[in-house]
Amino acid sequence: MVLSNAMKPKTTTILVDLGGIFMHPPVENKLQAHGSTLSLRRIMSTSDWMNYECGVLSEQECFAKLAEKYHFQASELADMIQKLRKTTTYDQAVASIFREIKRTGARIFLVSNISKEDYAALRDSWDETFWSIFDGVFTSFAMGVRKPSLRFYRHVLRATRAVPHRTFFIDDRPENVLAALSIGIRGTFETATLYRTLTNFIGDPVARGLAFLRRQNGIFPTTTQQNETIAENYAPLLILEVSLVNLKCPSRLWNFFSGDPKYTSDTYPDDLDTTSLGLLTVPPDPTIVHSVLDEMHDYIDEDGNVQIYFDHSRPRIDAVISLNVLTLFHKYGRSHEIPGTMEWIYHILLNRAYINGTRYYSNAEWFLYYVTRLLGVSNDSTLQERFEAPLRKRVAERVGADGDACCLGMRVLTCNYLGIENHPDRQKLADMQQEDGGWEASCMYMFPGADRKVGNRGTSSAFAVKALEDWAER
Repeated sequence: MVLSNAMKPKTTTILVDLGGIFMHPPVENKLQAHGSTLSLRRIMSTSDWMNYECGVLSEQECFAKLAEKYHFQASELADMIQKLRKTTTYDQAVASIFREIKRTGARIFLVSNISKEDYAALRDSWDETFWSIFDGVFTSFAMGVRKPSLRFYRHVLRATRAVPHRTFFIDDRPENVLAALSIGIRGTFETATLYRTLTNFIGDPVARGLAFLRRQNGIFPTTTQQNETIAENYAPLLILEVSLVNLKCPSRLWNFFSGDPKYTSDTYPDDLDTTSLGLLTVPPDPTIVHSVLDEMHDYIDEDGNVQIYFDHSRPRIDAVISLNVLTLFHKYGRSHEIPGTMEWIYHILLNRAYINGTRYYSNAEWFLYYVTRLLGVSNDSTLQERFEAPLRKRVAERVGADGDACCLGMRVLTCNYLGIENHPDRQKLADMQQEDGGWEASCMYMFPGADRKVGNRGTSSAFAVKALEDWAER
């Protein structure tokens, strides 16, 4: 495990449970009880056991009450517990995760529902290497209260002077986590990706994301869901628009592929989509741009919509691509030349026609994000007045909807542009950050004829970093 320098642990506090996290005792062990069996798990969920863990009952009183109530021998329960105390060990791998986290400066406290006798046995049998992980220990027997009582969490917060939203709680019981969340603490009962979860909590997602992007030295391979690599220009242009990438620019028109075409014809024409993005992102001399805009007029269909390719033998349209081309026309003050495309885009927005994505772009966020790009470059006040109100409504409808990293990055960026608060998606996006600081590749666009979905870690990461960075600056 490698820890990033981009950590911010000054006021970070980690609260972690004992059972189910560091140790996994065999709670399904059975006792013979009046012709049937009774599991240790069932015994530990009784009010008598809970009173034992709170110090209200002694061990002898607890075992006697349980034996009488459930018709087993108290000595058998005592023997079972003694054996568990001697044989239960702690999870070395989990302990090593918390030792790594502690090196960042985060404070770690153990918070456990446990009896005085069980805790004393563990203190005697487990080495100091384990106990040194913690800056303090809070137990139910010492406090006289158990999780999930809110009194438990409030006492811990007061005693540690921890700020709830800078405190993270890990427990294997959902009800315990829910109680912590209810008073502003963050937390989880999912432990499969524990190191990543904790790293994301204590780290600065923007700094870690930027570090990931820089480590790639501008090289970000685009891949399909079958892990096939495609040499292409569109993803690098998107990354360049919000971050950094190495890119070789053509003199005039752009082609989607930067290498040999895949999943299509051997000869692949230049396209209006990549060309528009390229001219917006790395603009050449305006004379060249205007000559390209002149040429694009030759690829407008009978409805007034711009087509995809500089090739009359491929008469296709796509709403996201049309929007990208429209943005280029607006940038150079020529939007009045393609009024049909403008009307089509407006009615797509009004009627939510984007909701299932388009032929080449898989989700609604592409369209909504590209509308904000259009508004961002246009000096047309009429466009702003006409589009912003319906756009604001449509974007607000998407808050909290499902989405992968690329989708959420665009959604948060769109919300940031419009000033719409979107904490749920921002948090979900931050939680998707991987241990190396980047985000996983997620579907950007599709090759419908070849049933290929294409993603790029660089694009997902660049969108995520920009989205979280823009939000932090608000």
